[in-house]
Amino acid sequence: MLLFGDGALTPPLVKGELQRQRVTSEMKHLRAAFDRLVERERASRSEVADAVRALESELTERAARHAEAQREAEPSPLVTPAEAAKVLGMSSSAVYRAIRNGTIEAATPVGAPIRVSSAEVLRLLADRRAE
Repeated sequence: MLLFGDGALTPPLVKGELQRQRVTSEMKHLRAAFDRLVERERASRSEVADAVRALESELTERAARHAEAQREAEPSPLVTPAEAAKVLGMSSSAVYRAIRNGTIEAATPVGAPIRVSSAEVLRLLADRRAE
């Protein structure tokens, strides 16, 4: 005896069941596509993060090299005439006299006291040793 009377092995669909199955199937496809997009986005973000880290380290290295080049190109630090006198083994008044005579080059920033570059002091020391 047949249970449903038509010889079918599957029960008949309820009204609207076919539409529900189609919508469910479409939803599964959309969910799978969304999951693939999310996974791609995660991978892309990871790649971007790696690229950002690489760029950041390269910029840090370049900044360090630039700062080093700046330090090397900077004028030598300035010292007071008293400090120069101490290194040169002279009196402060002798250093001031040499500055007035033009023997020692000095910097006189506006509104600041007289300063002598340490390079000038080293030059004078080298000249003294050569004599």
